[in-house]
Amino acid sequence: MGFLQSSGNRSRRHVPSISRLFLLLSLLLIPSYSGVATKAVDERNVFKVGVILDLDSHLGNQMHMAIEIACQDVNSISSSGFHYIKPHYINSHANSLQAISAAEKLIKRKNVQVIIGLETWEGATLVAEIANQSQIPVISLARDHVAPTLMAQTLWPSLFRMSTDESDQIKCIVDVVGSYNRQRVSIIYEAGAYDTMYSKLLNSLSEELGKIGSTIEDQLILQAFSSPTGAEVSLEENLMKLKGKASPIFIVLGLSSPRSTHFLEEAKRMGLFYGDSIWIFAEKPFTNLLTSVDHSAISSPVEDAIGIITYRPKNQAYRGFISKFLNMFRRKYGEKFNFEPAIDAVRAYDCIMTVKNAIDEGPSHDIMPEILLNKISHTRLKGLSGPIQFENGQLAYRPKLQLVSVIGKEYRELKLWSPNFGFSGSFVAKQGSRRNACTIADIWKTQEEETSVENKPMVIGVPGKTPFDKFVKEERDDTTGKAKYIGFCIDVFEKAVFHFPGLDYKFSRHDGTYEELVNKVRDKFVQFTQPFMASKLSMMVPAKLDTDRALIFMEPFTPTMWIASGGILIYTMLVVWFLERPINPEFRGPWTNQLSTALWFTFSSLFFAHRERVHRNFTRIVLVIWFFVALILTQSYTAGLTSMLTLQKLKPTVTTMEWLRISKAKVGCDPDAFICKYLNDTLNFSRDVIVPISNTTSYGEEFRSGNISALFLEYPYERAFFTEYCYGYVPIRENYRFGGFGFVFPKDSPHAANFSKAILELSESGEMKRLENKWFLPECTMRNFTTDTPRLGLDSFWALFVLTIATSTACFLFACLCTRRNRQDREQGSTGDEMSVT
Repeated sequence: MGFLQSSGNRSRRHVPSISRLFLLLSLLLIPSYSGVATKAVDERNVFKVGVILDLDSHLGNQMHMAIEIACQDVNSISSSGFHYIKPHYINSHANSLQAISAAEKLIKRKNVQVIIGLETWEGATLVAEIANQSQIPVISLARDHVAPTLMAQTLWPSLFRMSTDESDQIKCIVDVVGSYNRQRVSIIYEAGAYDTMYSKLLNSLSEELGKIGSTIEDQLILQAFSSPTGAEVSLEENLMKLKGKASPIFIVLGLSSPRSTHFLEEAKRMGLFYGDSIWIFAEKPFTNLLTSVDHSAISSPVEDAIGIITYRPKNQAYRGFISKFLNMFRRKYGEKFNFEPAIDAVRAYDCIMTVKNAIDEGPSHDIMPEILLNKISHTRLKGLSGPIQFENGQLAYRPKLQLVSVIGKEYRELKLWSPNFGFSGSFVAKQGSRRNACTIADIWKTQEEETSVENKPMVIGVPGKTPFDKFVKEERDDTTGKAKYIGFCIDVFEKAVFHFPGLDYKFSRHDGTYEELVNKVRDKFVQFTQPFMASKLSMMVPAKLDTDRALIFMEPFTPTMWIASGGILIYTMLVVWFLERPINPEFRGPWTNQLSTALWFTFSSLFFAHRERVHRNFTRIVLVIWFFVALILTQSYTAGLTSMLTLQKLKPTVTTMEWLRISKAKVGCDPDAFICKYLNDTLNFSRDVIVPISNTTSYGEEFRSGNISALFLEYPYERAFFTEYCYGYVPIRENYRFGGFGFVFPKDSPHAANFSKAILELSESGEMKRLENKWFLPECTMRNFTTDTPRLGLDSFWALFVLTIATSTACFLFACLCTRRNRQDREQGSTGDEMSVT
């Protein structure tokens, strides 16, 4: 499987006219549509969602509009489901205490079943405390606090964060600083904007900067904006501290919307945006800049600055959302907004989609809170902001970050940054003056061209025909009639792509050989990824039942085990005979009778059928241990023999490849793969005996008719073979290994290394094994193995044998000592009697 980069250029100049036409048609259709919509709502259950936002802020208004658009989308007539989502809004005024009262009102008066919003972590946790009592899910958009996720999940099990922490942004900022090779940076943030997390962010930033040899030179803490007059003096004094620095880099971590315009104008007036200064804005302050009302005042100073925003996949659903959002923004504010909405607004849309997904998977009526919590925690959804999946209460995936630069009333995308792999392609920053946006274009001209190519859909070459459709199969969509592809390789590719949100691709059928497909990727120079399935040569041969099983009763134990068991039996017999002979009449008589009685006694004790009585305590101790060992041995033997008699053993008709060569038996192979050529060139099979078989469904018929005696496949195809022929064949493997199954990319493409890492992550997480078991039934594969049933050996019972030998030996020695002592006592007693008589 390979890929080709799409080479077509897409024009977007027709989009405005289409949008206007769509808006016109929408206005014409509204009267007839509303009646139907009302009827549809009446027939569905109303699901109430509480929304707590700071509606006094521009960002809060963006999230409000996004939620309205999401509700319109999920409540539309074309949307399936039994529920109608109705949002109830309350303005928190950026006050956590008001968020608490708002939550109580929504839960007790409005009877909401989910609460979303809550832009601050403090407000989210306080509301979660209340929601925990009634198990109402809370989906927070807070991303200004780096909280221990395990602790958060334990304290607030009903709280979910539709966000990620700021650690990746810190690493991205440090990578940008490192590209300029500057050793000192200055940090700027506004008091109150980052109070709850500033120390953690600063520690993390300082640690990451230390790795590249840079340090934090100054920290500029701006007072919270209260009034322009009062703030002006304090702001000017603070900014004076930043003047006169050599080759400065300013990193803005926190800046509120009210402060933005005044701060930027004052910084520009003091000349801080000129010379070789470099300004880097984290996402939250950069978003606050873009959402300020006075765009003209902001765009002029920050034309030289670098902003960091979360990358959003530019798919059809996202483009549709952007169109609706911009239209709603113009209708509401009466002005043009050329920037994309903040990632918080996009995630607010995804909050509604997550709720919709959860209630659709639950019962149609009376969704219990615990069921809703469970459904949200197991969400698997592709949202506008990327994959939605919660892990320990927060988003599991780590999105890419986009470097942008403001140009007039728009911004320009510069470079993509991935948490796992850093910048896409090379990143070389130009030293010297950064006077305007044209300079930025010169710096990243090559990188931006690469990014534009990366943003185009990758064309994935898919073989039109494979030996088994378990790997790749083309199907037709019943509704659209378009081709779609399924199979193990497709699943692996899509799971790997899941690690790179925003990577757009499409599949393209290829009819021809694999070599021709590889050449389409790039003639002569390609690069393979890490194999996702190992490969080796496998020889499939017919099997028959093994009917020669006359000595099967000997097979449960190994020969060593039989010898050891017999030795223990004899040793125990001798110890019992020695202990009982002096006082037990049943063990007396001629030597032959004594030994036969001891042997019979010990052997019959295996089946607890002995009748002889024992008189000495030492003998009883020996027999207790022996009975325990005998029980274990007999039960183990019975289980092993039962397993062997129950399982039908398959015996291969061909055992070695050498026999095939000598007998010149015909063998089959897939002509589209390299196996046929490998058999002739490497394994020295004659061309006359090699039978190419293109149709996998005819493998069984070829064997039954005797046309082939063996079939050679790669190991991955062996797994697929057994899903179709689950009985009657066994694999014979010899040590001929190949590379394995992987993906092909152009040489030096960053995707090759990225996909290799993704494949390793899938293997380590166990996901690759689950995919294999999904497509290749493990029970069929295991059923056809020729491996013999494991025989029990001495390594499984040596501890028992040591125990019984030690016990028997100890009792034997103690008995000897007691006998000797009794003899001495008798001798002393007889001597005393003689002296008394004398």
